[in-house]
Amino acid sequence: MNFMLRANNLIMLAGGSIPGDQRPLDDAQKWGVTLAGIGIVLCALLLLVVIIFLFGKIFDGINATNQQKAKQAAADKAPKVKPSPVKAPAPAPKAPAPAPAPAVSAADDDEVIAVISAVVAMMSEADGTTYKVKSVKPVQNGWNGRSAWAMDGRRNNVSPF
Repeated sequence: MNFMLRANNLIMLAGGSIPGDQRPLDDAQKWGVTLAGIGIVLCALLLLVVIIFLFGKIFDGINATNQQKAKQAAADKAPKVKPSPVKAPAPAPKAPAPAPAPAVSAADDDEVIAVISAVVAMMSEADGTTYKVKSVKPVQNGWNGRSAWAMDGRRNNVSPF
């Protein structure tokens, strides 16, 4: 017995039959069916993308009108004040030119290190332990060089939902 499982044999095993005038699909028809199926799926996905995009635009428009209504309501509730006549301000006296920034010298750095060491020495006396200053480095802005905007973005991205 030769059991070659072709499409005809599988249909016969499933209880159906192929009419005698109909032949199995050749390779060109198989490729055509495959490409048509892929095309239909891609068109359906494109249609879904367009629908979701349109829903987004519709809801953005609704939110914008709601915000405008809220602003209008707030403006209507605000007390209306008559503007009083404004007197012209007197000319301001000329401000002295700003003093030039002091030059930073090595002596200033030494003074800063001496002050930091004195504070550490006072802390060690109060605690009864010995602390030692190993190095003094300037801190950029307290967040490892990140700006406030970068830190807020980082905080929003790593905080739990």
